[in-house]
Amino acid sequence: MSPKNDRITILPRGGLRVETKAGPVQFGLPPETIKDSMVLGLQVPTHFVIPKVRFDRRTGINVAEFEFPAYYNFFLLRRRVNLITTPDGEVRARNVFQETLFGPENIDTSSEYADTVPEHVRPNLAKECAFFRKNPFDPENLLQTDTLLDFTHFNEDGIATIEGDEGQAQIAIDGDEYAILEDGVEVCRVPGKVELPTLEVGDVATTFEPPLFGITVLGFSHGFDPKGKTTGFVLWINRRGLMVDPPINSGLLLKQNGIPPRLIDGLILTHCHADHDAGTFQKILEERRIMVMATPTVLGSFLRKYSALSGLDEDFLRRLFVFRPIRLGEPVRHYGGELRFFYSLHSIPAVGFEVYFGGKSFYFSGDTLYDSERIKSMYEAGVFSAGRRDNLLNPPFHHSVVLHEAGVPPLHTPVMNLAALDAEVKERLYVCHIAQKDMPEDELLKLAKPGVEHTIRIDVERPVHSEAIEILDLIGNIDFFREFSIFKAREVLQCARRRRYLAESTIINKGAVGDRFYVIASGVASVKTKGGETKKYTTGDYFGETSLVTGNKRNATIIAVTDVEVIEFDRYDFLYLLRGTDVMDRMRHLDEMRSERSWDVINANTVLTTLSSSQKTQLQAILRRREVKSGEILWETGQDATEAILVDDGELAFVGGDDADLTPFGHGAFIGDIRAMRDKAQVCSTLRAEKDSSIFSIGGKELVEFFDQNPGLQLAFLKARFVE
Repeated sequence: MSPKNDRITILPRGGLRVETKAGPVQFGLPPETIKDSMVLGLQVPTHFVIPKVRFDRRTGINVAEFEFPAYYNFFLLRRRVNLITTPDGEVRARNVFQETLFGPENIDTSSEYADTVPEHVRPNLAKECAFFRKNPFDPENLLQTDTLLDFTHFNEDGIATIEGDEGQAQIAIDGDEYAILEDGVEVCRVPGKVELPTLEVGDVATTFEPPLFGITVLGFSHGFDPKGKTTGFVLWINRRGLMVDPPINSGLLLKQNGIPPRLIDGLILTHCHADHDAGTFQKILEERRIMVMATPTVLGSFLRKYSALSGLDEDFLRRLFVFRPIRLGEPVRHYGGELRFFYSLHSIPAVGFEVYFGGKSFYFSGDTLYDSERIKSMYEAGVFSAGRRDNLLNPPFHHSVVLHEAGVPPLHTPVMNLAALDAEVKERLYVCHIAQKDMPEDELLKLAKPGVEHTIRIDVERPVHSEAIEILDLIGNIDFFREFSIFKAREVLQCARRRRYLAESTIINKGAVGDRFYVIASGVASVKTKGGETKKYTTGDYFGETSLVTGNKRNATIIAVTDVEVIEFDRYDFLYLLRGTDVMDRMRHLDEMRSERSWDVINANTVLTTLSSSQKTQLQAILRRREVKSGEILWETGQDATEAILVDDGELAFVGGDDADLTPFGHGAFIGDIRAMRDKAQVCSTLRAEKDSSIFSIGGKELVEFFDQNPGLQLAFLKARFVE
């Protein structure tokens, strides 16, 4: 529903606020929504209703982000936030605050260091976190959850009563809605589910050429700045990206600027404050399974936090991505570059890093307190050793480019400390984590400007083997070739040829004899048939394979929308690479599924249609056409869950049990219990064909593997046994 009432304000980032006698009440807390109130000129609420569903699985967004509303109200306005929730919701909120305000209960980083790192320079993170836990308004006492938060519970009747300067209000749970009452009279009602804005990429006909080495800033500010996105950026190494603390909806920004998701195959999580981790799951769920770099300590906090928010267990969340643990004191090698990490000085465990590539280097401070007087006083108070003190007093400002976070002490570096640096350092220095209005004038300091047009490009010579790494990355991420051995990889490099097509030129003509296989290295290409454009291809997508295997002529024309660079293999080399594998059989099957209009059936499903072209091709490759007769039972209650169904034509229905009254499933419906297939459990329903039907069957093992590679889809289908 779209509520219409002059008491209700729909917040642009999602959620609603309602004006009541007890003060404004916000329903749902998507990240940065306190900025919506600021922009609209409204008082930031102190009353927040924590929604029953706290984590939106479709987008990967936490819709119960109370950290920054609590921080803003307490540290700036000296007042507590009231969270309106269930007793279970309070427990979860306290668990989240343990990680984000105080840090892990038990911190042991001894196993995270290389043996070459001397004990006397390693930080005692437990002591450092405890130091920052002092209440700034009452230094004799430590901050507690109850210092910042009050809790109001819904009673057994589903009613919560709140007080304010002008009176009292009640919030009553009524099915899938909340009713708001004053003096026993309902004044308005709002949906129980948090509605997030629908953000569309639109038709992107541009392409971005990433630097060999550099950064693209996505946001430069902090959690309280209504005019700026929180700090995050893409680190480019050998034209492949690592997202660092991705802000909310940063993937959309990249797509709008012609940067395909496949160019970014990993992210670095520096710490677990909401202005740094809020967009992390959004990126993890965006397309294929990606790699996450973090220390085990930081990752542990992240998993505990999002398990409390989502209700999903930590082990399941951990399986959604590839974890690459950071070992401090040893380089992490990535695409020909080297990253070296360190723990910064912050209120919870947080990292910064240095990067070396092509003879140049980059330093990112992370959230840290670079303040000599404070560092010295902390040393004198016994918070850390002389070695730790000396490292903090002498940051590596010698690098080719320096990106330094600033902000409000005592947790962040005062910007005037950066302004006091030598002019030679400031020439290479970019400042972030600060509002533009707070940047000092005439100090030669540069704010890190967001947007691809402001990408900081660090000029380097292309290192040896960097082109080979790029080619193997492209080929290795194609599902058919993922299992190639190192000997096959050598042959791939020998056979691959790079070629460029200018915008509007033809790459493939319909009806031509297939003589090449293509993988797009950069650019956008369009597939044209008699019906017009059917799909677009971009970096990492491939085409031309089936006609090489089947001998059929090309069935579509492919045009370069932008300048397109491809890695191509001629027919002889392509078939040579496939010798001794089952890839040719799989490609023949894919060609058969394409001719069976499976693409149209996939697009008829509300969730599957959102997949990328590459993901849809992967799904097509595991479909099996099957005809079923009216009355035929596809599976029965108590049988092992061994398949899922995608309906092309006809009708299927659940019979008996709680689902018997559901409307029969038709064209585009996906039916299957993913959790049961993963756990090798039994189905809890009987599925029958109500008419003669044409379906696509998907084997359980193949489907589980597909979902493992596509975590966003896995989460969307996790508790659903059908999606139409």
